[in-house]
Amino acid sequence: MSSDARRPRAGACVTCRSRKRRCIPTSFGEPCQLCHSLGKPCSLSLVARPTRVDREPPPAVEERLSNASDDNITGLVSRQLSIELVTLYFSYIHDIPHTIFHEPTFMRRINDGTAPMVHIYAMCALAARFSDNAIFDTTAPCDRGHSFATEAVRLCQSYMISPSLESVQGFLLIGYYYSGEGNLDGKHIYVGLARLHAERLSCSEDASAVYQEEYRRAWLSIHVASHWSAWDMAMEPESLTKGPDFLPRIDDATWRTASAEMLNLHQTQDVFRCDMWAQMARTLGVFAKIHTLLLQMSHDAISFDDYCSQAAELEVTLDQWAENLPPRLTWNFDNLMFLAGRRLGQIYLAMHVGVFHFRQMLFFPFLDARAAKKLGPNQANKCKESAAVVSSILQYCKNIRNCELDYFIYGHIGVVSSCVHLHTLLFSDDFRELSMTRQRLVSNFQYLMALKSYWPIVEHHTIHLRTFQNSCRDSISDPFVLDNWMARFLTEHSSLLSERQLGPVQATEPGTPVVSERRTGSGNATPAVLLTIEFLTSQQNRNDTNPVVDGPVQSNDISRLLHDQEITGEALIDSALSWLLDDRYDSTKVTPT
Repeated sequence: MSSDARRPRAGACVTCRSRKRRCIPTSFGEPCQLCHSLGKPCSLSLVARPTRVDREPPPAVEERLSNASDDNITGLVSRQLSIELVTLYFSYIHDIPHTIFHEPTFMRRINDGTAPMVHIYAMCALAARFSDNAIFDTTAPCDRGHSFATEAVRLCQSYMISPSLESVQGFLLIGYYYSGEGNLDGKHIYVGLARLHAERLSCSEDASAVYQEEYRRAWLSIHVASHWSAWDMAMEPESLTKGPDFLPRIDDATWRTASAEMLNLHQTQDVFRCDMWAQMARTLGVFAKIHTLLLQMSHDAISFDDYCSQAAELEVTLDQWAENLPPRLTWNFDNLMFLAGRRLGQIYLAMHVGVFHFRQMLFFPFLDARAAKKLGPNQANKCKESAAVVSSILQYCKNIRNCELDYFIYGHIGVVSSCVHLHTLLFSDDFRELSMTRQRLVSNFQYLMALKSYWPIVEHHTIHLRTFQNSCRDSISDPFVLDNWMARFLTEHSSLLSERQLGPVQATEPGTPVVSERRTGSGNATPAVLLTIEFLTSQQNRNDTNPVVDGPVQSNDISRLLHDQEITGEALIDSALSWLLDDRYDSTKVTPT
């Protein structure tokens, strides 16, 4: 490679990195080979300087990193940009995966210059992907946080041996950033540091109301994050039974709006109970038990009868939780619109999508054909119903203001929901059910396509979906048997999964569609051809009865394709996944509405 084709800095471009491809440069100053083939800007391409400019353009974010200062916002991020990005952080991130700050207090501190820089940089790292600021025009959304995160990590060094609530919050923010990048070790280490620092703190009754509540909410966020982190590392999470009370005591609506002075003087509460984080905290034990049950059965540590018995108990617990919710927090559309108008729609959807995800996981083993023969379809239908609600929530979050769930963990939840829909498309005979499932799958895939432009880890989630679909295609028996691979697929949203081994696969010639003897949704157990988009296109002039897709498949095209009743269930699935994963399709063209 000639020296004039070198990049300004080492490493792959954001497109190649997110797709785990080798980044191969072309001629000097041009995009890499992959970006050139996709017709999209390359984040590491060399841009020639114009011969004449009216004014010098502002330096890139990366170029200003060396000028960052510990005690003021003059280097990497200006005061105006920091306020913009921190506002986006509170709009898109905070109160969805975690709840560790009192927003009115933090915004007052950033305006008067007293907010910790480590928090500002970490918030910017998480939120820059959502910015419309012109400074990011040449940087892909999922690549914008790197420099901010680097500075936040640097600033964290001074906190390492000085535990404080400030250090706990900073470590958690960096852990969440690494989680979105798919960096398991980084996430696990920083969440662990947050926990270690929190264990050295205490909360005096003389402390301010804001400090006490941030302390409780930080512990709750540690509890949530440490479970996800441990499961992704194939470890058992440490119990917090001896830890402090981490249930929030201040109502979420009040916590979001009341000033620190009001909280200190009156402990003002909302006129109705709106304690959604406290309600969510009460489901964490159920989630842990579901995870343990799935692993135990996948390792033959318990029998299927034992699983049925314990699953029934957990179902009762979840039902009781739902019955005990205040009327305004129960799941219905009227409550969603009421809370969305009070800027609480995100927390409401996050609470319910989490619980319905727990339910779709709990009932997933009943999709096994052997379970259906033994127990009937009722339990499997509960799994399908939960997956359908998950799809509805992901659709609501795209279309209702103040309800956005543009956080990466919902990519994993959407993938599990999609896998339940795949089961329906492969095995159902009910035409109406098939039609609704096609719509839900369209909605899920469009949501995933938009989400993966923001978070590198979501590309990994969609690859999990392809791996799952391959296991369905290659299986000579029921692909929904709960083995160790399936349990890991359901519970480990960030870990790497190899291809599932389910027995010998029928050899085929390259380019030949795979033939399966499974039911395809047409009502007949006849051989179903698993078509790809490439195969459909190549057959356009050979067989007029085959559905044909002309050119790259975009959002509206995939909707038409999946609603075409002439396409079998398996062809539908494979074509949709090709749209979601194929490098030729530009995911940046599909954005949340």
